[in-house]
Amino acid sequence: VGGRVTADVRPVSAEDLAALGSRWPAHDVWDGHAARAAAGEATFLAAWLDDDPVGVALVQWEGCVGAAARTAHPDAVEINHLHVRDGHRGARIGTGLIDHAERLASARGVARTVLAVEDDNQAARGLYLRLGYRPTGVFDECAYSYLDDHGVERRASERSESLIKALLPLRTIAI
Repeated sequence: VGGRVTADVRPVSAEDLAALGSRWPAHDVWDGHAARAAAGEATFLAAWLDDDPVGVALVQWEGCVGAAARTAHPDAVEINHLHVRDGHRGARIGTGLIDHAERLASARGVARTVLAVEDDNQAARGLYLRLGYRPTGVFDECAYSYLDDHGVERRASERSESLIKALLPLRTIAI
């Protein structure tokens, strides 16, 4: 795709969840995100080009997921599980998802957001730095399992640094 694209970024509805699952299968990942959103713990966002889901992100309202990040940034919310589909990277989809997440956080009075970035993901790090996030030197390690495209359970681990950004408060202008 490349270039600038205007995607519709919105919280995932029940109808969106069905479309997301059929057009971008991810085994039980989308259902897990939707369950966290239904419980009020998160907002599950998706970016759409027409009826095609091209990106997702999760805003974790209960704070940072990693223990070190949670301790270092107790007042921040974390934007995580940010993923843009192959063929749509570089088209500002990730930027749109992050911008939408930051606006939601500002509307709730949140002063800071955190994004965790894996040591070896220089493309994501570059994007986050361009969007105003700053390194903190706070690292977390996470081990998890997931189902691959063939339904086989795999185990993985990653080491991520928390990047932080101070949000501008939303202001209401009286006229």
